Amino acid sequence: MTLQLRPYQEQCISDLFEYWESGKGRAPIAVLPTGAGKSLIVASFIKRVLEESPYVHIMVLAHVRELVQQNHDEFVALCPEISTGIYSAGLNSRDVKNSVIFAGIQSIYNKVYSLPHKIDIVIIDEAHSISPKETTRYGRFIKDMKVASPRVVIWGATATPFRTSEGLLTAGKDRLFDGIAHCTDLKDLIRDGYLVPIVSKSGVKKIDLTNVHIQAGEYNQRELAHAADDKELVRLAVEEFVEYGKDRRAWIVYCSGVAHAEHVAAEIRKHKIECKVLTGNTKTEERDKIVDDFKNGRLRCICNVGVLTTGFNAPITDMIVLLFSTISTGKYIQVVGRGARTYSGNGGAPKQNCLLLDYGENVLKHGLLDEIDVQRTKDVFGKEKSKPPMKECPTCKVILHARVMKCPACGYEFPLPEAEAKHGTEAYSGPVTSDQVTPFIVDVASTWVSKHSKPGKIPSVKLEFIDKMDRSYPIWICLDHRNYAAEKARALVNQFGGKAKTVEEALKEYPLWKKVEKIEVRPDGKFSRVTGFVFAKGQSTQQKLGEG
Repeated sequence: MTLQLRPYQEQCISDLFEYWESGKGRAPIAVLPTGAGKSLIVASFIKRVLEESPYVHIMVLAHVRELVQQNHDEFVALCPEISTGIYSAGLNSRDVKNSVIFAGIQSIYNKVYSLPHKIDIVIIDEAHSISPKETTRYGRFIKDMKVASPRVVIWGATATPFRTSEGLLTAGKDRLFDGIAHCTDLKDLIRDGYLVPIVSKSGVKKIDLTNVHIQAGEYNQRELAHAADDKELVRLAVEEFVEYGKDRRAWIVYCSGVAHAEHVAAEIRKHKIECKVLTGNTKTEERDKIVDDFKNGRLRCICNVGVLTTGFNAPITDMIVLLFSTISTGKYIQVVGRGARTYSGNGGAPKQNCLLLDYGENVLKHGLLDEIDVQRTKDVFGKEKSKPPMKECPTCKVILHARVMKCPACGYEFPLPEAEAKHGTEAYSGPVTSDQVTPFIVDVASTWVSKHSKPGKIPSVKLEFIDKMDRSYPIWICLDHRNYAAEKARALVNQFGGKAKTVEEALKEYPLWKKVEKIEVRPDGKFSRVTGFVFAKGQSTQQKLGEG
């Protein structure tokens, strides 16, 4: 069977092999947004390895039985000719004799030395679930595996390569991963039609977090559940999202506690909509039926508590309601990502987007979905790095740094901090990804080009657009980088009418490039990012940055 890979999927596999060949390490991470087709990447990777080395043994690990089963089934569908086995107590299977083993970490973590074969490659799904501490199950498994099979190669896949409490998975002395081999950009997948946009609408009310404390890096769950379970909030929120969701197929509502989920579900049923509650206490058979009914369009709404966060694959999902709040950026990304997959419509109209209704200040707390800087969580010494606080312009919904007092897009002037209320009353209604932030146009007075280089770094072309107030709006063209970055850089050069393939060629060729008269600028935290160009008359119409 020939596996048809998308360009970024092919690039991911190439980047993994290149990482190992370069000697950078033996345990990289591949960062792939939810819905990027991780199963196809894993299947194609394994197939290529076994075609070249048929006696290699590979183990694919996951932290919950549903993921073990899902990964196994998807792999078998893609590569039925390859022998596979499942080792999971929850799935009542302990098969370790095949070339490829799909295992649950809870079942296999202390069985390394009793395996009949040495494992040559370990692939870890949802790698953000791993703590670097050796006392954890993953920590013990990897420590033992490196003893039992000293040449073992490990790679992890995740949409969020960090943990709220411990920072980036590749940082720190106890790290289990030694670098990021590949990173696929969410914006590119949405732009190219591989994922659907996440959009948001205004809400009537939001959770009052005034009396909710933070404990061990997360909101106190009892206090949060109490705040979210406000009767008026539940009634108004349900009334609102039932109206917004009337033309949508499948809704996932993330609640703050079991009682809260029951109350929300009861309120939804008052509107003659079938809704089931799913929690960690739901029995396996009932849980499987709820999920199967939802995925196949027989159930419209699930109210869940801490269940449908990672590894849940239901492309039909086209509305997500956040009736909870989290300090965890990773959890926020994972939850919202559940709605990003495309869906053909199964005989109806194809899915165009996913509606997000956020009643817990999550977007404002964590930032735009595609602009989150994972390196801001913690540095290599474990010291907390400052994360730019965000705020929303009440007139045009632009997301700005908290210190900005005048909106650059519409001119709205913010009141002094003392005059602002600590908590508002409406749910978040602004953009969710950066392409939904209102841009503005800047007249270009002059343009400067230079070679941008730092010690030990690959050089790039720095192109600065200067406005009439002598403000600079730079972009970097990374022609000398490899793979995807170089492809994007060459596409950008082509927009300017150039043909350069290296930094030096671009610097020589630059005087022949099209003249830029205006640029489109999009606010990005406390900075601004160039997202489009308007060329001089007779040369070209307006083009977006990164488009061909």
